Amino acid sequence: MEQKYLLHDIVAAMEVGELQAYYQPQYNAKEGVIGGAEALVRWIKSDGTVVLPGDFIPILEEAGQLSLVDWFVAEDACKTIKQLKDRAIRISVNFSREHAKDKQFIEKLNRLVDSYGIDKYYFGVEITESDVTANIDEVMNWVHSIEKAGYMVSIDDFGSGMSSMSFVKDIPARILKIDRSFLNDNCLTEKGRITLESVFYFAHRLKLLTVVEGVETQEQLQFINTCDCDYIQGYIFSKPIPKADFINMIKEEAPVEMHTMDLFDDQSAVFEQVRVLIESVYKKFQVVKFANISKNSYTFMRRENFLNTEIPETGTYDDCLRQLVEMTVPESKDAIEKAFNRKSLLDAHAAGKKRVMRIAYQTDENGARHKMAIEDYFMENPRSKDIYVVSFIQNIDFEDGTYV
Repeated sequence: MEQKYLLHDIVAAMEVGELQAYYQPQYNAKEGVIGGAEALVRWIKSDGTVVLPGDFIPILEEAGQLSLVDWFVAEDACKTIKQLKDRAIRISVNFSREHAKDKQFIEKLNRLVDSYGIDKYYFGVEITESDVTANIDEVMNWVHSIEKAGYMVSIDDFGSGMSSMSFVKDIPARILKIDRSFLNDNCLTEKGRITLESVFYFAHRLKLLTVVEGVETQEQLQFINTCDCDYIQGYIFSKPIPKADFINMIKEEAPVEMHTMDLFDDQSAVFEQVRVLIESVYKKFQVVKFANISKNSYTFMRRENFLNTEIPETGTYDDCLRQLVEMTVPESKDAIEKAFNRKSLLDAHAAGKKRVMRIAYQTDENGARHKMAIEDYFMENPRSKDIYVVSFIQNIDFEDGTYV
C-alpha cells in the first residue's frame, strides 16, 4: 500500500496542533459507572479530515520517533486528570517498547506527573502484548521499573497474537486488557465462550483486573455480563471522543468510580477440583444456566436436552423465560412465569431465600411431555452488587421405583 504521509508531515501536524488526544471510557459493569479511560491519538487536519492512527503511527514507529506521540498524549492525559479534579479517574496511556531502552524513562515520567500535581494512581501505563513478547527480558525489566515507581501497568491487546500465559505470570502488570479478537464470533459459539471464560478465570487467578476491548453488540455485552469482568471498553458504550466531550461526560453526565477498586481476595479452589466438580454437575443436570438478573442477561453453561434447539445460548433473561414458559404445558405456565420472572427472583433474594424451585411438565419439539425440575440458586459475589442466579434444569422422567 502506498504511503500517504511522510515523517515531516506528522511532525508538522504536531507543531500546529492537529494531533489531538481522544479518550475512550472504560465502564465498571458491576457498578454502572465509568472507572477509567484510554487516551488515544487522532490527527484532525485543518479541513476536518480525521486521520486514524493506523495511517501514521507505523511511519513514526519505523523512524523510531513514536515516543514523540507517546509523550504528547501522556502530557495531555495529565492535563485532563488535573482538570477533572475530584472527579478524576484513571487514564491509561500507550507507551511503545522504544521507551524500554531509555534509562531516563522513569525520571521523565515522574517529572511530568509531578509537574501537574496529580496522584500516580490516576496515570496508567499501557504496553501491548506484542511489545512484551518482542523483547521480553528488556521490556520485563522496564515494566518492573514502572511498577516499582508506583504506576499501574496494563497489558494491552492480550490475545491479538500468539499469547503466552507464562509472560503474563511473570510480568508485574495489574490489568489485563482482553483483545477484541475474542469477540469475533459475537459470543454465540460454545468454543468462543469457553475460551473467553478461560481467559477470565486465568486472569482472576493471577489477581489481575480485566478490561474487555471492542464490545459493540448486545450479544457480546449480555455474555460478558455473566462473566466476572471488571471493565468494558467499546462502541456499545462510547467511541473515543474529543477531550472537551470527555471532560463534560465525566463532570456533568456520567456517574464515575469514586474509589479505587481493590483486587479480589485469593481464591482457594484448586483448578483440578473445580474441573471435577463441574463435570459431576454436568452429569446430573442436562441444563445449567448462569444469569445476571440485575443486568437481564444469561448464558447457558450446558444445554443437552430439547432446549438445545429452542432457546438461544445467550441473550436477555426476560426473553429466555418467555420461551421457557411457552414450552410449559398450559396448566403450569402461570406458575412458572410467576416464580421465575426477574421481579419475583429479586423479591425472593431480598426476603433471604436461597433458592426458588418448581416442578412442571414441558413439551419438546415433537409434542412429547417431560417432567422437569427447575431450581434457581442465588449466588453472591462480594465484588458486585448484582444478583446472580445459577439455574439447574433436570429431566425427572424416572421410572417408578427409581426413588423409594
